[in-house]
Parts: sequence; structure tokens; C-alpha cells
Amino acid sequence: MPRRSKATLLDIVDYIVHLYHNEKKTIREIASILKAEGYDISSSSIHRTLRSYSETAKELFEIREEVKALFEAVKENPATDSIEAIVNIVSARLLKFVKDIESFDFDDPHELVQAIHKLATSAEKLQRYREERLKKAMQELEKSQKETFNKEEVLKLLREVYEG
Repeated sequence: MPRRSKATLLDIVDYIVHLYHNEKKTIREIASILKAEGYDISSSSIHRTLRSYSETAKELFEIREEVKALFEAVKENPATDSIEAIVNIVSARLLKFVKDIESFDFDDPHELVQAIHKLATSAEKLQRYREERLKKAMQELEKSQKETFNKEEVLKLLREVYEG
């Protein structure tokens, strides 16, 4: 596990961010203020803290935009397509977390592995469900073409496949 930043150890990350963003102080000014208050922290450590904060803020903004898009998708299509999209996004986020796992401290790695397995199983089941519904719709279409073609029934079946 990587060592924690000096700003985190001193519990002054929020203070640094406040000085930089709200009070519009430069990194050198922040270093001077903190030294005057008795904190032993370098300008480069302050810069790393601000960069890390910025990266985290950017990632949270991206997540917020994804969630917003998902809610819109669910409003328009509250079926398996939306659920599959949610599972895919959660899976991607979980894989990103696993990739950066060395920077996190957790109690039970078994729970993480179980969560990944459950997501993979859900995605597989959703795909199978959709394929079965599409197959059923195609069989009904072939059956209706042999008998009498009923456009409304075929459209209803296709809607069921794509809308759940």
C-alpha cells in the first residue's frame, strides 16, 4: 500500500483546497501560511495534494454524468437494456477499483471477489434472457408468417424483447 501524503497525515487537505480554490492563494502562499501555522509541508506536497484532489473531483463528475445518463435511459426504457447498461457501468467501475487496489485498505478481499462474480453472472444472465426473448419473438414471427401475418402481434413481441 502506498504511503499516505503528508497533507493527509496532517489532516489539512480540506484546508489546502479551501486556500487554493476559495481564497485564490498560490501554492507558495499556501506553503508560507501553513509553515507560519506550524505545519511542516513542502510546496511539492501541496501541489500533489491539489492534483490528487482535482483528479478525484474529475472522476466524481464523470460518475455523476454517467448516473444522470442512466436515469434518463431508465425513464425512456425501463427494461433489460437499462439494467444491462447499469451492470456494465458498475462492472467497469469495479474493475477500475480492482486495478488501483493497492491504494486501498479493505478487510475482506473475498467480498470483493464475490461482488465481481455476481456482476459477471448478472451480465451473463441478462444477455441469455435477451437472446431467449429474441429467439421466441423470431419463432412467433415465423409462425405468424406461415399462418396469417398479424403485424400488431409481431410488434408486441418485438417490444417485449427490447422493453422487457
